[in-house]
Amino acid sequence: MKKKLILFDWGNIVESHTTGYTCYDAYNDLFYECGYKGEETIFNVLGKYKLSCIKTNEEFSKTYKLMAKEFKLNKTYDEFVKIYKKVFSRIDYYKEVADYEISLKDKCYIGILSDLNIFDKERLDKQVNLSLYDYVFLSYEMGLKKPSIEIFNAVQKQLPFTPNNILFIDDRKDNIESAKKLRWNTCQATGLELDKIKLSVDKFLSIEIEKK
Repeated sequence: MKKKLILFDWGNIVESHTTGYTCYDAYNDLFYECGYKGEETIFNVLGKYKLSCIKTNEEFSKTYKLMAKEFKLNKTYDEFVKIYKKVFSRIDYYKEVADYEISLKDKCYIGILSDLNIFDKERLDKQVNLSLYDYVFLSYEMGLKKPSIEIFNAVQKQLPFTPNNILFIDDRKDNIESAKKLRWNTCQATGLELDKIKLSVDKFLSIEIEKK
């Protein structure tokens, strides 16, 4: 009987943030197509809008008005969403990592814990088939994002696993440090380090189940 859980991040684990066409390229193309004429790297200046914590289209529409004013965008919200889906569909991803995650279903439970906004779930589903995962925790649905300890606590409360029976795989050090505070097992890696991920998973699955 399976008694362990592996939680995977999505961005930079399955979806590429470092090679080929990345989310950073997509954000730049999105804003330029919407009329932005500045020189800043857009992704680096959007943090204050907390896009991955917005739960509804209505709320996102209000946030878009603020962004449109700041960056002098000339598209309607509906046009923005259409362009978003078009350019973000170009982002490369590591199919071998996605396939590996699914291959673990016979050995343990698998899940996703990732920061993304309301337009990303459709793309995520195409890349990994969310129906095959036992647990899916998405920041925009929870109204919380990593590395906030609150999202990790919220996830732990919904899981029937002790911390030592959870392995969390993420590319960011700050997210890993938050997971460690809950005593989860962790592996910091990117999708380009599949061998490292496999070694961490094999080690985790070989450890005796902790019952308390």
